[in-house]
Amino acid sequence: MVISMLTICICALLVMLAAATPFCSGLHRRPHREQDGTPEGEGQAISIIMAVHDNAQELERNLPAFLTQDYAPGYEIIIVDESSTDETEDVLKRFKHQHNNLYTTFIPESSHYLSRRKLALTLGVKAAHNEWIIITDADCKPNGSNWLQTMSRHCNDSHDLVLGFTPFEQSSKPFYQFERLLTSCYCMRKAQRGMAYRYDGHNLAMRKSVFMSNNGFLKNLKFLRGEYDFIANEHAQPQRTAVAIEPEAHIIQDSPSRKKWANSHLFYMETRRHLERSFGYRMLFNTDTLLLHINYLAQVAAMVYSALTSDWPILGAAVASAMITLALRATIANKAMKLFGVHVSLWSVPLMETRVAWQNLYFMLRHRFSDKYDFIRR
Repeated sequence: MVISMLTICICALLVMLAAATPFCSGLHRRPHREQDGTPEGEGQAISIIMAVHDNAQELERNLPAFLTQDYAPGYEIIIVDESSTDETEDVLKRFKHQHNNLYTTFIPESSHYLSRRKLALTLGVKAAHNEWIIITDADCKPNGSNWLQTMSRHCNDSHDLVLGFTPFEQSSKPFYQFERLLTSCYCMRKAQRGMAYRYDGHNLAMRKSVFMSNNGFLKNLKFLRGEYDFIANEHAQPQRTAVAIEPEAHIIQDSPSRKKWANSHLFYMETRRHLERSFGYRMLFNTDTLLLHINYLAQVAAMVYSALTSDWPILGAAVASAMITLALRATIANKAMKLFGVHVSLWSVPLMETRVAWQNLYFMLRHRFSDKYDFIRR
């Protein structure tokens, strides 16, 4: 059988795409683990800030893990209640009687025209007695008693922000876990290699003085959510952000409901319209997504062409390139999952990577046709 030059070119193109495109992914451009900046035992006192609203159950479940940290320099926890209507106040009173480093306050129901969550966090930061603060949420808990100690090692003179990884608990849907991993790779890589753009997590440490000198959330108080994204975007400086991806530094987030998960994406679609330095970050993600689809479309097109023309070498090359793609993407994903301690079926990774792109398009369309007043405080 004589193989034409066209067949050779098509086969070579398929193999090159299969071998190259898997490396165009956030999972491949993952952050590296940074060395501890502060030796163990030489940290400083830290304030943990949390805003809550109708989170009685979450506080019962997760607050003890914050209150039992093994951290010699000492720490305080400041919880600001957004006028909860459930048993949140009673839960906090009970914990306060048992722990003298827990402080609580509240914001009145009458607060209008600004985000109550951001107002609550601002009050918490102002009340903090320490320079370094960590902002988190009631539906999260530290991955062990050494979480604060591990995070504090990055809180040194070289940094103003520290971004810790926030995986979903293992009972969460695999796609939720994978998407958090992929997004965190993009966000943390950007922070390590230049200047943080956004932060997809609930484990953020920063200097109180930086927050206050930059007027906190003043520029974005009207937007209901996006507090972590706005902090990273507005307060980051070049080469002044650390990432904490050690397992001991993780904060585990409760499995979200479908509604909560969807709402977080819709709010991000609004938030990103107001973030600075969007072009480079989004261009990188869009390029990776485009190359991923070009590779798969080329393989499918080659299979169809080979069936119509009986050019079987092209079919063999298409099948081989598909296997190469799957194997490389699974290998790259495995390295990222081991680094972050995430456990998802490797052979589902290519499907999940594709789903992320189409899901983003879906939420973009939902946001476009939604009422924009749903995202601001009235």
